[in-house]
Amino acid sequence: MAYRGKLAIVAGGLGGLGSATAKLLHSSGASLALLYAPFEASRRDPQLEAAFGKPTPDTVRTYEADITNEESVKAAFAAITKDLSLQSPPVFPSILINAAGYVSVQPLVDTSAEEAAKNILPNLLGPFIVSNAFFNLYTSTAAPPGGEKPPGRVVSISSQAAHVALPNHGAYCASKAGLLGLVRSQALEWGPHGITSNSVSPTVAMTELGRKAWADETKRNEMLAQIPVGRFAEPDEIAEAMEWLCRDANGMLNGADIRIDGGKSS
Repeated sequence: MAYRGKLAIVAGGLGGLGSATAKLLHSSGASLALLYAPFEASRRDPQLEAAFGKPTPDTVRTYEADITNEESVKAAFAAITKDLSLQSPPVFPSILINAAGYVSVQPLVDTSAEEAAKNILPNLLGPFIVSNAFFNLYTSTAAPPGGEKPPGRVVSISSQAAHVALPNHGAYCASKAGLLGLVRSQALEWGPHGITSNSVSPTVAMTELGRKAWADETKRNEMLAQIPVGRFAEPDEIAEAMEWLCRDANGMLNGADIRIDGGKSS
């Protein structure tokens, strides 16, 4: 299987696009380390059971972490490092998926600094902190006995909002555009260390939250009218693109962003 012997760390792996990507990587042999926010603790086991069929799936571990807090992330990665040292057969931490995020909707003039920070911290600072922790883990982990390190892969979920302005999404647009700048910087600095960094920019995806957010028929139809293919994305479509970016064979893709928006931002 393509990812046997590899560990995929997924920030935001208990639901939505992060869960869809984690499931796909796991089905192809990857071991998983799922980072979840403290407020998700009560939902952890039900979410795992919904995704994997049981609350304690094989080769899947979970770690509580506030991705906007550097010390919290360091503690989670210390726990991951300890678990890796005890794992047999060994697995190598070669993949990071940045899938956690937040969006709020209101006109810019009505957006307080506090509300803007709720978007910017998890959507931009979180990937910054978690990715740095992943870089340190990847570069400090010895190659498997008798072999070489597998390629490192960082894949982050941006948004169509990084490319086109969306009404009442000012703070979210800014945070996701900033994430693309971070991805390009990682690609430049980390490529020489064997790590590529890329992103995907979806339109509305029909996750559980997506269905709730776009339940209003008038609002939904207005957005659909702007998408040339006439529909929203399915989570599996996003997961397939993210998994593709994780493959060993795609080492020349670095600093790229794949728009999965049905042509909306063309």
